[in-house]
Amino acid sequence: MSGFEQFDLNLYRTFVTVMQTGSYAKTSEALGISPPAVSLAMGRLQEILKQELFVRGNAAIQPTGAAQSLFRTIEPQMLILEQSFKSFDHFSPLTSHHVFHLSVPEELQPSLLESLPLDTNEHIQFDLGGQESEEGGVIDTLRHRQIDLAFDSYIFDDRSIEHELLYEDDIVLVAAENHPTVNGKMSYREYEVLPQAALSIRRNNKYALSMVADTANLQRNIAHQGISLISNMLVACRTKLFCHTTRRLANMYKESLKLQVIEPPLELKRLPYYMMWHKSNNHVASHEWLRERIKLSARTW
Repeated sequence: MSGFEQFDLNLYRTFVTVMQTGSYAKTSEALGISPPAVSLAMGRLQEILKQELFVRGNAAIQPTGAAQSLFRTIEPQMLILEQSFKSFDHFSPLTSHHVFHLSVPEELQPSLLESLPLDTNEHIQFDLGGQESEEGGVIDTLRHRQIDLAFDSYIFDDRSIEHELLYEDDIVLVAAENHPTVNGKMSYREYEVLPQAALSIRRNNKYALSMVADTANLQRNIAHQGISLISNMLVACRTKLFCHTTRRLANMYKESLKLQVIEPPLELKRLPYYMMWHKSNNHVASHEWLRERIKLSARTW
């Protein structure tokens, strides 16, 4: 009997998840089954294919050449199959019960919480979680469908994830109105030596600023690392530190936080915000509705 005649969709679904996570334990969490069940499934698949798929390393399992070849073939086919099943899902913004899970930077959460809820259907809810500090965490939550959408300024290199630019904004600097040194402007030298608050978020193993500036020869006196633009603005308004933020946020909070807005003394690209989702949701009615609603809201930002 050939391997195809013994085809079991659950085995290949488990296999794809193991390849994506690199761990039986993480696969069990993603699929809601026990680690021994994952191990048994992979053992059975190896028997069917008559190929060794994984070997144990020092810290994790290592895929063999056969596993890597199978993964390259199977993953896109599994995605197509999932898309086909999901395309039959019914959704109505007037009558459906649904909870959307989003990973959102703190600076976007107030706008989304204000614009997304429906007065006409309280059974459609929006769960907004914080932004992942590491890109691997974002990719994992999207792959395992733990969240519907992630918002980020960095496009992740993963073929299972789709993205769309939502909007862009200028980057400015802010400091306390009573800052002892800064008074409406800042020189390049001051930018390098004055203490500043930076984002702790890393993308591609670099500070977030590297996405919008050439930081190869840039000196920075980083005195604090915050988890969001807003948290850094709160630090700046009460200390001698300055920070980067978007022009929209600076204009929103400069009066209430008593901040001065300063044009950067170096060239900075505009900061993009992307929506990202798993490709299996491309043509899901509920997901298409969610993306369109968010794009409509973003036009007023």
